Amino acid sequence: MQLSLPWSDSDAVSPEAILFVRHRRARRYIIRVLPGGVVRVTLPRWGAKRDARAFVHASREWIARQRARQTLDTRSNHQWDHGTTILVDGRDAVIEVDGGSRVTIRRDGEADVQLDASGTSVRRIVEAWLRAKAASELPARLQALAAQHGIEVPRISIRNQSSRWGACSPSGTITLNWRLVQVPTFVCDYVLLHELMHRRELNHSRRFWRLVTACCPRQAEAREWLRKEGKRLWSDCECS
Repeated sequence: MQLSLPWSDSDAVSPEAILFVRHRRARRYIIRVLPGGVVRVTLPRWGAKRDARAFVHASREWIARQRARQTLDTRSNHQWDHGTTILVDGRDAVIEVDGGSRVTIRRDGEADVQLDASGTSVRRIVEAWLRAKAASELPARLQALAAQHGIEVPRISIRNQSSRWGACSPSGTITLNWRLVQVPTFVCDYVLLHELMHRRELNHSRRFWRLVTACCPRQAEAREWLRKEGKRLWSDCECS
């Protein structure tokens, strides 16, 4: 089971963002998300706009994911530079660049870490540091929580997931998004506990959510943080 990123909402697609095109050779309704987020709906010759709109409504979560991926692709080339603010452990951290190669990540006015960006971009070296931090901290934290709840985790993987905070496979492998080192501790723990509870209940049934609530009293608060603030991790205009 997988814990989705915050952009999988169920909001309706605004009518002005939909382009209807009729094609005589089309055999079914086809949806494509164009650059800029406009939804193009191809109708077969016999199709009706009412049915096409219903198809768009039923596909709204898929459309949201496609738009989010476009946003990620657009922003992937954005270069972090001196003064860029990122999140680390749920707190704002400012990137300082001295001489074009020495990078300092400063939190609360204090130097948290210094990196050498010679021969590479600031963003690449900072993300490499964050991923190394995730590889070092997340498995240990997950195993500690697993031990507290008497759960065995055969394998842990840290990945650059584009649409999930975490996942638990039927075989028991738990995969975590490296960006979890950027969220507050209680939010990170919620995601870890969420996946750990899938070792007992591999679904999102009522029983599963009772397990999550019992082991994570702040789960509602954590989910709200992910919904409201999680997008910030993918928004270069704010922090990325």
